[in-house]
Amino acid sequence: MVDIGDLAGLWERLGGEELRGIFIGLNREQVEELVAAADVRRGAGQSLSSIDGQLVAIKGNIALQGRATTAGSAVYCTQVEAENAAVVQRVIEAGGIPIGPANMTEFAFSGIGLNPHYGNAPNGLDAALIPGGSSSGSAAAISNGICDLAIGSDTSGSTRVPAAFQGICGYRATMGRYPMEGVVPLGASLDVLGPMARTVDGICALDAVMAGKTLPENKGVEERAFRLVVPVLEGLGISAEIMEMFEHCVDTLVAAGIHIVRRDLRPILKSHLLFAEHGTLVSVEARDQISQFVDLGDTKIDPQIKARLEHAMPMTPKKLAYLRRQRAVLQSEVEAQLKDDLLLMPTVPDLPPLISEVEESIEAFQQANAQALRLTMITAFLNMPSLTLPVDPSKPSHSISICGAAVHDEQVLAAGRAVEHVLR
Repeated sequence: MVDIGDLAGLWERLGGEELRGIFIGLNREQVEELVAAADVRRGAGQSLSSIDGQLVAIKGNIALQGRATTAGSAVYCTQVEAENAAVVQRVIEAGGIPIGPANMTEFAFSGIGLNPHYGNAPNGLDAALIPGGSSSGSAAAISNGICDLAIGSDTSGSTRVPAAFQGICGYRATMGRYPMEGVVPLGASLDVLGPMARTVDGICALDAVMAGKTLPENKGVEERAFRLVVPVLEGLGISAEIMEMFEHCVDTLVAAGIHIVRRDLRPILKSHLLFAEHGTLVSVEARDQISQFVDLGDTKIDPQIKARLEHAMPMTPKKLAYLRRQRAVLQSEVEAQLKDDLLLMPTVPDLPPLISEVEESIEAFQQANAQALRLTMITAFLNMPSLTLPVDPSKPSHSISICGAAVHDEQVLAAGRAVEHVLR
């Protein structure tokens, strides 16, 4: 929550060198107007919602009225937007205050989070580490104490990876839960928006606004009946440190009375092996989508993103059709095997690397990107609502994900509240 007296200090902080890379721009006049109005409502006891008066960072691929949308690029830029994206309008009507377009990976096409055009959003836990992407600025706005809430987008993990790397919460909903009007697309069959916050309660509050729903009552941990399933994780390339953190977390949850079972959910590993053998759906869709509005040969495109686009060679129609058929099959399998149970697994397989390490070469960047998205890409492919929350908010990558079958969003969020209650 911010009041009008806080804004001068806020603008001063954002003007400093350390935090300059968080936003592409700032809506100062609108913010000051909306904060003043929220102060009046709060004083009169007439708040519009649980997010009334809270600053919300909006990822730079989401339309904000009166600003051009850049999607983090120097070669793509819309005309000044005549209206807000549908989800931004819902935020404003609930009293939320969009502070401006948050920095991001160019075109949202990387899990690393760096941007040579607008600077790098600093990882709030350690500025020497990559922030994670593509919603890097959205996460950094929260982890650096600028905003209460943020909206990112998630095609293969772009809300969850930066959340994990920066010790906050991020959510990827079932596709179709939020309106996508006014959002620059990356992969049409995978794109979804995602709320980000410091706590699961914050995620739930913003999710309700974005989805146009009533915020469910928090009934407390003792009234939430759910079962978590830990899948077989061998073969997914998870580091020893992350596995140790995860197993300790499982032990903590079991000791607190959370019902956890271990089961071989084959669609998880099968999806991973499918990507390794046939490539990823997002790479094909992203190349096709981005080529519709920019020249892929433009030398002003971030060289790392350009290399990814060039590497994402077009698939034959037969191979693409096979990938899509397999996706439908695996989605059906995971829904049949999970039913109302929820998946529990690490969010990311390893610690975030140093910025200097990924900038050493194109190859180092691509390897780090593949590793960052290794786990989140699977649940995105399977259209599983997925909540990321920190086990230890002070440690990068010490994060877990709770995932459900499609449309089990409320169950995932309720379980997340209960799990967070135990961990904190």
